[in-house]
Amino acid sequence: MKKITIGFITLLCTIILYSVQTCWAERILSFGGNVSYSIASWYGPKFHGRKTASGEIFDMHKFTCAHREYPFGTWLKITNILNDKTTFCVVNDRGPLYVLRDLDLSYAAAEMIDMIMLGICVVRIENMGMDAKYINIIKNFFRNYTGTQLLQHK
Repeated sequence: MKKITIGFITLLCTIILYSVQTCWAERILSFGGNVSYSIASWYGPKFHGRKTASGEIFDMHKFTCAHREYPFGTWLKITNILNDKTTFCVVNDRGPLYVLRDLDLSYAAAEMIDMIMLGICVVRIENMGMDAKYINIIKNFFRNYTGTQLLQHK
């Protein structure tokens, strides 16, 4: 019974996602590719306290997320399409593992947009830019890396 329900919900979300993407195609293009639509899920207690792909310790009570493509430190504005509730979170992990999903939200972020009970939902993802902390880490890495000194002009 549970597998049928989850399968049905996934199918329904896929249909909604397809219709949203086709209806909003012009609007997406007008934002220059900074807006996309996806099926999101959330993760929490099972991964709480474990290391993320970025090396940070996952805290399900912080506003973080896992995405396959966005660089670590990217701030995303996530909006639940069904209820128009919005949250902001920073990418600090890779995932999700499921093919049809592009985004895993922390428990705190998922709770903010009311998707805890359903488990998955269709969301609008807006790229808000990079977190300064991650930019400084990248700068310091390349500043201290001897190979980049050879490439710099004197």
